[in-house]
Amino acid sequence: LRLPHGTTVEGDVQPGERIETSFYGRPVVGNLVEGPWSEALSELAGRKIHVARTEREGDGVDRGQLAGATLVSTGSLDALKAAAGASRPVDGRRFRMTIGVDGVEPHAEDGWIGERVRVGGALVAVRAHVGRCAVTTRDPDTGIRDLDTLGVIAEYRADVVTREPLPFGVWCEVVEPGTVAVGDPVEPA
Repeated sequence: LRLPHGTTVEGDVQPGERIETSFYGRPVVGNLVEGPWSEALSELAGRKIHVARTEREGDGVDRGQLAGATLVSTGSLDALKAAAGASRPVDGRRFRMTIGVDGVEPHAEDGWIGERVRVGGALVAVRAHVGRCAVTTRDPDTGIRDLDTLGVIAEYRADVVTREPLPFGVWCEVVEPGTVAVGDPVEPA
């Protein structure tokens, strides 16, 4: 684990005490991870942090195993840049999306909710918006808070009706797995 101030924390991942926690309103079982990571991240954050690993793969995804992919368009990133009055492009990595789409209007992905979309060799069912958290306000390289994404999204997307607060991008269920590569077409099925 490379920390923003340049130090590295290393070790073998070993499962520790078994825990159950509420993850977006559903119970998730896992184990605390033994090693130096919790202490290093706690020091960085200035409060106690516990690193845990879920027992079942996929349980650590905020929408469970149904949310196999997330998607945002570069047009949406450009719209966010304009709304923020930013001088440089908004780095899509701050939103941790698995699929980026070029060549569509800003927030075209909103219109795909409830539809199926072909992404390369895969087929996904677009389920809902992704609500955003404070992690998106931080530069993905430095971890420093440098863009008020939440305030900007709250203001310029205030008219978007959704069950998720601060909607930006969408989450998808994988209906047909397949190979996806950079440059593959992304289009409603």
